[in-house]
Amino acid sequence: MTTWREQLAFAPLATFDRGEEVGRRLRHAIELGVLEDGTQLPSESELAAKMGVSTLTLRAALAELRGRGLLETRRGKGGGSFVKANTGDIIKAERESLMAYSLEDLRDIRDYWAFLAGSAAATAAERSERLSLGRLASMAVKIESSADPANATRADSRFHIELAASSGSVRLTREEMAMQAEVGPLIWAVHAGHGSAAAEHAAIVEAIRSGDGIRARTLAEEHVRSDMNRVLDLRMSVDASREESPPDPGREEREVASIESFTGLLADTASSSIRSIEHAVRVQLGSRRQGDSSDLDAIYDASRRTLEGATPLLYGAGFLPDSSFGPSGAAWCHAPTGPQSLQRLVIDWDLYQGGTATWRPDDYGDGAVHISHAYLDANGSNENIVTFSKAAFVGEQMVGIVAADVLVRGIQSQLESHLRALPPNTCLVDQNDVIIATNTGRFMGGVYSPARYAGKQMALQTMPWKLFVGTPTADRARRTTAPHT
Repeated sequence: MTTWREQLAFAPLATFDRGEEVGRRLRHAIELGVLEDGTQLPSESELAAKMGVSTLTLRAALAELRGRGLLETRRGKGGGSFVKANTGDIIKAERESLMAYSLEDLRDIRDYWAFLAGSAAATAAERSERLSLGRLASMAVKIESSADPANATRADSRFHIELAASSGSVRLTREEMAMQAEVGPLIWAVHAGHGSAAAEHAAIVEAIRSGDGIRARTLAEEHVRSDMNRVLDLRMSVDASREESPPDPGREEREVASIESFTGLLADTASSSIRSIEHAVRVQLGSRRQGDSSDLDAIYDASRRTLEGATPLLYGAGFLPDSSFGPSGAAWCHAPTGPQSLQRLVIDWDLYQGGTATWRPDDYGDGAVHISHAYLDANGSNENIVTFSKAAFVGEQMVGIVAADVLVRGIQSQLESHLRALPPNTCLVDQNDVIIATNTGRFMGGVYSPARYAGKQMALQTMPWKLFVGTPTADRARRTTAPHT
C-alpha cells in the first residue's frame, strides 16, 4: 500500500462524532478502491492509534463493515481483517437519489469539483518530471473494459482519486475522495459511454506527462463539467419530463407572458417591501438624523413583519444604517430555510464592507429602487442573490439603505414549469448576462453571449433582464465565477 493511501484512509479523524465517521471513512475507501480488494488492514490497536480513536470505537466500525460484506476476517498465521471489494455493493446511482439534491446544490458541486480536479491536474503537471505516471495512465483507460455501471463507477472514481494523489496533497486527495463518495456514482446514471471517458482521461494524463499545467487544468475541468452537466440535465427531467402534446402555437407566447408576469410580481413585491421598511425608518427617527440600537430593534421588527408577507418571493429585507446613523449593525431579517425560519441576520462588519458591496450602486440620488445583478453574497447571506435597494433619507440627509434580497435558486424554482414548456436552452439572464434561470442544466451558473445568439431575444419590462427563447447550440454559455461582496 502506498503512503498516500495510508494517509488518506487512516488519517486521524477531526470530527467529534468519531464513532460514525471512522466507519464512513473506511467504507468510502473500500467502495472507491482506495483500499483495494485483498488489502490487509493494520491490527486493531495500530489502526486505532493511526485514526485517533479508541479500540472499542474502531472495533464497532469494523464489525459494521463486515456486516456490509466489505471486510472479511481470516484466522491463523497471517490472519487479520482483509478488504473484500464487491462491486455490487457500491453506492447505487438510482435516478431517484438525485431528488436529494437541488439544482443549486449540483451546480455548486460541479464548480467545486471542477476546481479540485483542475488544481490536481495542474499541480501534477508541475511535478511531472518527478512522478511515475504509469499507474495513472493505466487507470485512465481501465474504464474502457468495465462491464457494467458499477465497475465503471469504481474505475472512474479511482482515476480521479489517483489524479488528486498525483498532486502530492493529502488534503486535496481527501476532498476528492469525499466528492467521489457523494456524487461519483451519479455520473454513471447518465454517462454517454466508456470510450469518451477513457479518451478524456488519457488526454489529461498526456497533458500532465508533457508538463503543460494550463492544458491539464483545462481538460480536467472540462471533463468534470461535462459529466456534471449531464447530471444537471437529468435532475431537471426528474420532476417532470417534457410532455408529448398536440402542437399549440400559442403556448410559447403564454409561457413567456407568465415569466414576464412573475418578474413583474417580484419587482412589485420587492419595491413595496422596501417602501414599507423605509416608512418605518422615517416614523422611528422622526426628525432625528441619528439613531441608536433601540431604533434598529424597532426597524427590525418592522422588517420582519414586512418579510412575513413577502416570503417565499423574498429571502431577506431590512435596513443597513449609514456610518452617520450612529451604532454599527443592521436591522435585517432573512428566511434561511423558508417562511417559518424568519430570523435576524448577524453580519460580521469586519468582513462586510457595505459601502463597497457588489449590490450597491454608485449613486442613490435619483430616489429610485435599484436592482443588482446576480452575485454571491459572501459574509452576508452566503447565497447567490439579487438585491433591490433604495436610499432612505430624513430630510436631505441619507441615513442608510433599505433593501430586499431574492434567491437566484428561488427564481429558478418558481419559473421551472414555464421554462420546461419552452424550447431547450432557453435562458433568463441579468444585466451582466449571468444566467439566473434556464431549462438546460449546462447553462446554470454560466454567462450567456448575446453576440453569438441567433434566436429570439426579449427584454422584460419590469426588470433589467432578458429572456432568450431557445438557442442554436448548447455550448454557447461559458462558466463565470460570481463576484463577491
